[in-house]
Amino acid sequence: MQFEYNGLNIKISRTSNPNINYLYYSDEEETAFIDLREYKGKLNTIFARDIDLLKDLRNFTEEELTYRSFTMFNFLGEKRQGAIHDFFDKCSDVKYSVKLAPILNFIFNKHLERIYELQKELNSLLSEVRELETATARYDFIFAQINKNLQKLGTGIWYSGKNAEDIKIKLNEIKNMNDFVLSKKDKNIADLEVMYSNISEQIKIYENRISDSKQIEKDTQNRKLLLEKLNSLLGENSDFDYLVSPLQKLISELDSTISFSKFLIGDSTINELKKQRDQVKLEIKRNDSRFKLFSMEEKAKAIIIIEDYLSADVKSYEEELKLKKKRIKEIREELRVLQNSDDNKKIEELSKFITDLYQSAKDISSVVDDDFNQEGFKIQYLKKGNILQPTIIKTELDENEIEGKKTVNYYIGSMARHTLIQLCGYFGFLKILIDENKYPIIPMLVIDHLSKPFDHTNSKAIGRVISKAYESIGKDNLQLFMFDDEEYETLDLKPDHSENLVTEFKTGFNPFYIPQKIDDRINEDK
Repeated sequence: MQFEYNGLNIKISRTSNPNINYLYYSDEEETAFIDLREYKGKLNTIFARDIDLLKDLRNFTEEELTYRSFTMFNFLGEKRQGAIHDFFDKCSDVKYSVKLAPILNFIFNKHLERIYELQKELNSLLSEVRELETATARYDFIFAQINKNLQKLGTGIWYSGKNAEDIKIKLNEIKNMNDFVLSKKDKNIADLEVMYSNISEQIKIYENRISDSKQIEKDTQNRKLLLEKLNSLLGENSDFDYLVSPLQKLISELDSTISFSKFLIGDSTINELKKQRDQVKLEIKRNDSRFKLFSMEEKAKAIIIIEDYLSADVKSYEEELKLKKKRIKEIREELRVLQNSDDNKKIEELSKFITDLYQSAKDISSVVDDDFNQEGFKIQYLKKGNILQPTIIKTELDENEIEGKKTVNYYIGSMARHTLIQLCGYFGFLKILIDENKYPIIPMLVIDHLSKPFDHTNSKAIGRVISKAYESIGKDNLQLFMFDDEEYETLDLKPDHSENLVTEFKTGFNPFYIPQKIDDRINEDK
């Protein structure tokens, strides 16, 4: 295939072997073949107009998106012809459907600048957090090693991160063989384990109480809603006054119950108990060394290790890490909201363009004419679900028997209607992608047997829609390939090139077909 794009004239060749491909400029000699990965990479470079914009797209969507991802906008085949819900044909394939949502978010987002700023800040914070976590992990290791070796000395002192000088004094006393009094433990291991067990049991009881309180609150809220509904129904009839008063009293009592449940759930006692349990657990761990004997050599090694680690220039960054992680969480939440925020004006413009394309066939197609005879007929694009939804305006009576107009969904069963609407949807997206000129899009649309659901009288609507689309997009900006059983005159088309792919020797399109020479066929027959 030879094609021209952005002033570049390029030749590409594929073979039945996926890893034997050719891509070179038309004025060059045919180069050595390249594998599929390199072939795709070169094509992506050609169709990606701006690499920086492509990076922005990848950062926004957090997906590796190339021109192949965008081919979902280029092919309308027979497989899902007439689909107006999730209407892109290729999206029946999971590898394309999972990438559609982030692409649509990018296309219709109106906060791109703010998103870029937040992503830049987020990347910077993530890098800083990684560095701080590495430094903190080193500090935690040193902290643990110092305390582990202090236990071997039996000093009773515990490294807190701020008492390095006190520990150094104590180590000097040990090294000088000065008399020092070992710390006296107020409680033994057995006492501490009993305390730990009791506190754990209290925490368990309290957590069960909180769970029960939440369930009571939920049940009470439901009862309150039911009673309020009943109260509103009874209050409209004076015959039931004797029931209203007890109901109001019961609702008031339920309010008190709910308030009490919230008080229980908000109690901070459980947090204090957990802190006490952690302290007891730490004390048990500290007491482990009391029941172990260490030689003088082991104690000497412990002193050397402690002094070495105390001289290390490290510190904990827990508070700084906490603040940065809090900010990262805030940024991610804001990004989630902004990335799912739609430009409604852009969506309405797309809906209008699709409706106008469909309306262009009004005078030539009875099915389109029937639709526009409905009041307020419009094709509304819905981003969620990628839906092309026909709507009309319907007159309805409200609860006060007053007439009012309301936009409602219009359900049409005709396959031809759906297919024509689907074609308009494809052109609508191609116009956006080509006009904005920042996506790795191939400016073409390939359509396979589109006329299949149309009868002879309505098939000309296809040509009318295509002509109208070309008026807006520009014939130089989009190339259309159509494969169809019908002649182009039947579809009201005037193509630049038409070719009959069904001949005496073949019945369709085969890119690897090489016609035999006449002499070769005669020899084979003999």
